[in-house]
Amino acid sequence: MQPIDKDASSAPALPSRIKRVFYMSSEGSNLLHEVFPSVNPTVLEQLRSVDCIVFGMGSLFTSICPSLVLLGVGETISLRSCPKVLLLNGTHDRETSGFSASCFVTAITDALNRTYGGPHNCLKNSPNKYINTLLVPKDGQIPVDVESLASQGIFNVVTVDSIHDPKVGVLFDPKSLIQALYNLLTNA
Repeated sequence: MQPIDKDASSAPALPSRIKRVFYMSSEGSNLLHEVFPSVNPTVLEQLRSVDCIVFGMGSLFTSICPSLVLLGVGETISLRSCPKVLLLNGTHDRETSGFSASCFVTAITDALNRTYGGPHNCLKNSPNKYINTLLVPKDGQIPVDVESLASQGIFNVVTVDSIHDPKVGVLFDPKSLIQALYNLLTNA
């Protein structure tokens, strides 16, 4: 086996979109052998006490969503009234080829709601219960579909200065990103 290069510019896009992230084990009791690992209680404790929740950049389905599908995470985040910020990637990877900003929001919402799981574990929260602000890198390659975001209840979209790294693409300028997050917290 060779390592998988997830960069969309050097590796082909996946043949179809990822719809669901879940955990499997031979101990699972349904057809898919799905299991529901317990979330670390410290994570829930921190989510209940922080001033801001940030969904960081990274591979959406292999880095971010696996932490979000755990029981208790969606429940806890949806109850918070603090800023809930998605740092939108500046460049597509092979998992998100063709995605717009609202597609990222939908994927995160589906993970937190456990939308495609068994009905006893699903939530039905709207996207704006999980994300209320998008920080978008200036000149990023992911289309920001403001009307679709508004239909999801997300109206605060902030463009942040960016830098271009020839190896990884468009990235947030660190100083500008920190300033944007500071502004969100002081105006909350």
